[in-house]
Amino acid sequence: MQAEDALNASLPGIFDQAIAQGRVVGAVCVVAHQGKLCHASAHGFADRESQRPMLPNTGFRLSSLTKPIVTLAVLRLVADGVIALDAPVTQWLPEFTPTGPQGEEVSITIHQLLTHTAGLGYGFNQQSDGPYLSAGISDGLDHVDFDLTENLRRLSSVPLFYRPGESWGYSLGIDVLGAVIEKATGKPLAQAVAEQVTLPLGMHHSGFVTAGLDNIAVAYANSEHGPVLIGENVDIPLPEGFGGSVRFSPSRVTDSKAFPSGGAGMYGCAPDMLNLLEALRTGSGLLPASLQSAIYHPHCGPEAQCAGPGWGFGYGGAVLIDPEATGTPQSAGTLCWGGVYGHNWFVDRHNDLTVVLMTNTAYEGMCGQLTLEVRDAVYAALNSGLA
Repeated sequence: MQAEDALNASLPGIFDQAIAQGRVVGAVCVVAHQGKLCHASAHGFADRESQRPMLPNTGFRLSSLTKPIVTLAVLRLVADGVIALDAPVTQWLPEFTPTGPQGEEVSITIHQLLTHTAGLGYGFNQQSDGPYLSAGISDGLDHVDFDLTENLRRLSSVPLFYRPGESWGYSLGIDVLGAVIEKATGKPLAQAVAEQVTLPLGMHHSGFVTAGLDNIAVAYANSEHGPVLIGENVDIPLPEGFGGSVRFSPSRVTDSKAFPSGGAGMYGCAPDMLNLLEALRTGSGLLPASLQSAIYHPHCGPEAQCAGPGWGFGYGGAVLIDPEATGTPQSAGTLCWGGVYGHNWFVDRHNDLTVVLMTNTAYEGMCGQLTLEVRDAVYAALNSGLA
């Protein structure tokens, strides 16, 4: 059985069941093998209330799928000598000087921001009286009445959770890098990212602010009564084990006054994300070999628990170090991550495999059973003749 036949036979039933069970409202899935698109499908509704169907090119709020895009922009600027990985962030942002946990002076490098080892964090994984929430720091997903400079000022006012380089913690580091990109290039982040990444890769349906919502999927969240609409600046508790709550503002994607969040602020579609991830898999001539390899190097080992046992962290996503510790069919060296609006992706270079799952339902599409069902169906197809 050919790849297309195997995937077309198994994936529709998986999505039909997830929709029937109220785990997702709609989804798009694309799979590429050896550089060839071998599956692309859309399921359910982009807008349940108006019965607007999901389409293969439907747009989504990317949330943390923004991170690998901005990471690639940084790495391209490193390749051009505009930014240095070992340089202190104060070279571009002299006012960004958070202190260490004991109030001591520290230095944060570009590499540490890229790998989430700078000592920063996120407000969504803190308690309601946590330091970020107390300081009014935005995670880049909510609506606030201040700009990026003010957000970084607030972020800099809070001591780091650990000294830079001594641990790992998912963080606003990529938002800080968005400001670095602006200072290093002298251009707005949206323009710099377009020039460095989205235009060269043909990601024509991706950006920071969209003119309208006609082709953007409506955002939903899981609840015990099925998917519910996500309102403005509404806190949605994360699944058990993640802790905290994410404050969403779906209208942010249309607001030209909202500051550009390098870690969570973009929109895009599944075909565009496939273009990006295939570039991360192959290099596509965008990066020198050393930086291309660095993407997949576990700069943080499995002790950091980046994505559970067996996973470390590279540039732009978690890197699988020990497949046996995870029980996953993915190969060692697989790069993966997700997004809180309901997305999940992985790149398995050993098998020349790239998979993008995008849904409009938080958090099933990020870390729910659907992500495992899609993963396992892809590898079952691989084993039945995908090669």
